[in-house]
Amino acid sequence: MAFATDNATNNVTDNTTDILNETNSSILKENDITLSKTISQNTYSLSSSPQSTGLGDIAALWVWSTSYNSIDPVALKNAGYTDVFVYTKETTDGISKLNQFINKFSGSNIRVHAWISCFVDVNGNWIVAHDTARQQTVRTFISNIIDTCPSVNGIHLDYVRYGGTAQKYGVTFSTNTITNFVSSVNNLVNSENPNLLLSAAVMPERDLNDDYYGQDYAALSPFLDFMTPMIYKGSYNQNTAWIGSTTKWIVEHSSTVIVSGLQTYQSDSNPTPLPLSEMEGDAKIALANGSQGFALFRYGLIISNFAPKKLFIPTPVAGSPARNAVNVPVNIIITTTFTEPIFEGTMFIELKNSAGSIIPITTSINGNVLTITPVNPLIRATKYTMILHTGSLVDSDSNPIAYYSRPFTTDSTYPTPTAGNPARNAVNVPITTKITTTFSEPIKQGNMNIQLKSSTGTIIPTTNTINGNILTITPNNPLQRATTYTIILNTGSITDLAGNPNKLYTRPFTTEHG
Repeated sequence: MAFATDNATNNVTDNTTDILNETNSSILKENDITLSKTISQNTYSLSSSPQSTGLGDIAALWVWSTSYNSIDPVALKNAGYTDVFVYTKETTDGISKLNQFINKFSGSNIRVHAWISCFVDVNGNWIVAHDTARQQTVRTFISNIIDTCPSVNGIHLDYVRYGGTAQKYGVTFSTNTITNFVSSVNNLVNSENPNLLLSAAVMPERDLNDDYYGQDYAALSPFLDFMTPMIYKGSYNQNTAWIGSTTKWIVEHSSTVIVSGLQTYQSDSNPTPLPLSEMEGDAKIALANGSQGFALFRYGLIISNFAPKKLFIPTPVAGSPARNAVNVPVNIIITTTFTEPIFEGTMFIELKNSAGSIIPITTSINGNVLTITPVNPLIRATKYTMILHTGSLVDSDSNPIAYYSRPFTTDSTYPTPTAGNPARNAVNVPITTKITTTFSEPIKQGNMNIQLKSSTGTIIPTTNTINGNILTITPNNPLQRATTYTIILNTGSITDLAGNPNKLYTRPFTTEHG
């Protein structure tokens, strides 16, 4: 593969190549600014965790602001789009156009993001990323967007990189510069509106990304709600399989949500939209390799009948008990939450124990949550696996779920005494004392072989009660003075709620002399 630099203009296309006139142009060269050795490499700081959880499937579009009149939010929503990145020029007019889009998309449930260029200015000139004046200009612009566009849903950073010249300034310095800048934007966004999503378009060149562009996927991940690698096969003269392998590599080297950026046309030299089958194939292979969606470059160059909603399948995003959970209560109700509302498919759903036996269950669906309830309490200290077979559930477009299983193990931990009154070896204990023992978890009756014995071995009559995790032993009569007694909880005398029996436990004490 030929990897892109500022001088390899035939190998790569950036979203903001045409940011000034919104027409095709060549990639712009980075200004040659001398690096001062006194510039410090700041440590990264995260003021607030990204909002990534709960994003669901993402189907986004990069949209030029000049497309305002032609774009139809209702049609996009019906097709299954969830987000639009609206190019926002670094001008008052740019912000005004962004607000027009926000108003037009109001009520559509499609999120509108301000798509901004970081290190290419309004005149189309590269600015080195360590130019602190430029960094502050971008942050000020973002702050202005947040202040004047209160209904914007996100900030989408583009050209947040060096223009292929990161090695010139030192890879470590360059990656620290880019990461620190994104960290500072994260801090800004979260201080002004923590509900905004922060995302970034990044280059797709895997382990060479930091060498050329100062973009380290892993380092950037904590500061972004999602990351959009521009995996443009036409610009790199690659095929659909390359989209899959590149997506997989970036997913494995990131810790945030990945939304693969896909090119919707043949190449810059041939802007013919890809046929429907090819577009769907590109999207499907990105999803199959871990992408949580896709962003399409760009609106206006997409085959008209492409519908993202036909490509997303309901995917589990949370479950209780969690995968490989242990010490699960035997009366557990099993829930699985999906990325979208679900409906009955074949309903081929099973719960099996480690021996392969099928456990009787009932099932119910509420919105995007499947609930599985065992008909009878499960067996303690046993591994179970919940199995959702392919097609057992579908979404509103009849897209079937893929095979899914999740194992867990029921409670095998026996209840342990954690406190007692009177304490072990206590003296001068009142002869009318009630003896309590607190356990590590709620308990219930076992064989109730519980004894209170004097030092001569005489068994003292008692009444025994349980309340939550506390066992209370009450002697039927006052104890003898100046006498040592021992409570004895024989193995299995009590159990936890899963039926795990206690182990033998004794605790002596001595009554008062009088």
